[in-house]
Amino acid sequence: MPDYRFPFPGREESRNILLADPCYGKIPPDETDAVFDRAWETGEKEALRFWEQWKEEPDFSMLRVLEQKHFRIQTEDVDYVMGNIRYFCEYISERNIIRVYRKSVQLWADKNVLPYDTALELILAHEYFHYLEWHEIGRTSKQCLVPMLRLGPLSLGKTGISALSEIGANAFANSCFRFFIQKEQPAKQEE
Repeated sequence: MPDYRFPFPGREESRNILLADPCYGKIPPDETDAVFDRAWETGEKEALRFWEQWKEEPDFSMLRVLEQKHFRIQTEDVDYVMGNIRYFCEYISERNIIRVYRKSVQLWADKNVLPYDTALELILAHEYFHYLEWHEIGRTSKQCLVPMLRLGPLSLGKTGISALSEIGANAFANSCFRFFIQKEQPAKQEE
C-alpha cells in the first residue's frame, strides 16, 4: 500500500478553519481550545464507531457504504468553481443525494498525488460525516452557541459555528484515511 499524505487539513491545520470563521471572535477566549478539541474529538469518535462497524469488510469502499445507506450518487463531469472556491462534492440532505464534481476531484487528486478513487473515498468520508450530523449525532456546529448580535451589553439570538462541522468532518476523514487507506489500527480507547 503506498504511503499517501493526508490531503485535508490535519488537527493543527484545522485550527485555521476555526480562526477564519466569522463567529470566532464571539467565542470566549478561554474556551477556544476546548471548543476546537470537542469538534475534533467528535469526528474521531464517530470514525472509530464507523471503523468498528466496517472493519471486517475485506474490500472497504465508501461508495458501497453510501449505497447501503440508500444514497444516490450523481456524478457531473465538471470542475465546479464558484467565486474563488472549488467544490468537489455536495451533500443534499433532504434528498439523500451526493453530487460529485468529477473534474474538481481529479484536479484535487492530481495536486495531492492521489489516485482518483482514493481522493473520492476521502471526499465521500468527509461528506458522510455531514450526513451523520444531520441524521444521527446532531450538528457539530451547535456544540458552541454564540450570540448572533451584540449591542453593547445586550446579546440577541444564538447561532452555531459552521467551522466546527468542517473540523469534525476533517477529523472523521482523517481517521477513516488512517484506518481504511493506510491500514492503521485505531488506538484502544480508555474506559
